[in-house]
This record gives sequence, structure tokens and C-alpha cells, in this order.
Amino acid sequence: MRANRYHHLGWHHGIELFEAAFSTQTFARHAHAGFAIGAIAEGAGGYVCRGESMILPAGTLSLMNPEEPHTGHAAAGRVRYNMLYASEDAVREILGLSQLRGFAEIAPRDRAQVLTQALGVLAARLNAAKGPDWRLAAEEAIHQVLACAFSLHGRTELRPAGRETAAIRRLRERIAAGVEAGESLTLQELSAEAGLAPSYLVRSVAKVTGMTPHAHVLQRRVDFARQLLLDGMRAAEAAVAAGFCDQGHMIRQFRRHYGVTPGALIRHC
Repeated sequence: MRANRYHHLGWHHGIELFEAAFSTQTFARHAHAGFAIGAIAEGAGGYVCRGESMILPAGTLSLMNPEEPHTGHAAAGRVRYNMLYASEDAVREILGLSQLRGFAEIAPRDRAQVLTQALGVLAARLNAAKGPDWRLAAEEAIHQVLACAFSLHGRTELRPAGRETAAIRRLRERIAAGVEAGESLTLQELSAEAGLAPSYLVRSVAKVTGMTPHAHVLQRRVDFARQLLLDGMRAAEAAVAAGFCDQGHMIRQFRRHYGVTPGALIRHC
């Protein structure tokens, strides 16, 4: 069985993600200073909370408000889940909220697996933490987890996304300039350039373009690498110049975007 992992994001409000996979481990009665947002992916978890003994099968969420005491254990041999921990201040800052009402229900079903999948994406991005844009990818994944959790289960209404044409144009210009200059790009920097709050920027960009800011950055890196290759630059050098981790990373993204590897790019003069 995969070992437990604990990710601490010191640069991003101290948010943490616990990737749990165990069968015999137990947790004594304790509480978290901030919100604890989790989803049971396999098996069944159990705990005592609010005076009740609860069993959480796969497909169930675990939504704890700050300072809510509880225990924890595997209830059916083994359990695997992802749990995000975020302070109240972090949630307000990331989602652009003035106040939070918290979660009324501790263990609701995760209909359509929305939050389970969002937590899985975050875990995958943290485990693949490399390259110039991994923090941007992680920040977007955290936003998605928090937006889903609080809009669906926390009685929170997020500001509806607008079209924001001018802001999105500035975003694309900033991404193009950053990629060509070899910069790493963060959600905070991109939102500041666009003049929009990070959470609102993610929702607006997705609404208008169907892509997140991170997806736009990847697209620009691939396009820039393609142009460098057409200009005669060697693949390994183009990969570095376009901001990829290595040539293999560029090849994988090239195939995802164009359906071919860089070696299949034929220049006719």
C-alpha cells in the first residue's frame, strides 16, 4: 500500500494536503485550527464527531469546521483519502470572501464525485511538483477544491464570473511575454496583471475561453517551442527556452496539443 504523504505549501497560506492510505493507523481525539476538507476514495473511514460514531464509505466527503474535535480510523480494513487543511483567512483570501458560514453537514455524499476528483487533481499536481508552472497548477487546483467545497456544501455564493474581455486580453499578453522571457508565472502575478482577484480570474477565464490560466500558459509554451523548432533550434534547446522541465516534457505536451511529436514537424520552405 502506498505510504501516507503530507504536503505543506509554505508559499500559499500554509495550506496542507494529507494523502492518507492505511489500515491499522488510528487518530486520537483532536481538532484542526482551520477547515478540513476531504473525500474518501477507497475503503471506508470512521470517526466519532459531534457525539456520533460515523462510517464514511468511498464516495463520502469529510467536511470539518475549525476546532471541531473528532477521532479517526479505517473502518473496513483499509481506507484511502485526500484531506486539505486551510485556515479561515486562507479560504477568505483565495475565494475573495468577506465571511464564511462553514459546513452544516459533516459527511455528505459527493454526488458526481466533483470534490473527490478535484482533490485527486491537487494531489497529482503536488506529486509532480516540477517545472516553472507547477505552483500555478497547484494554486488553480486548490481554488477548485475550495470553490467546490464552499459553493456546494458551505452555503457560500461566489461572485458570478463575467466576460472581462480586456482583462483576459491583458492576461494573454502577460503570459506570452513571460513565456518568451523564461519566467515562472503564478496565479497571484497573473491576477494582478489582469486587475482581477485570483478566484474571479480563474472563473472568468474558464467561462470565456474554456481554459484555465495554467492551460493558457501550457498552450503558449507549446506554441513558442513550435516556433523555435521551425526557426531551426534543436529540440533540447527549444525545450529549455520554452520553459519545459526537459525535452521529454516538451514532447509529451507537444503530442497532447498537436497530436504529433516535435520530430514529426516538417518545415517546407
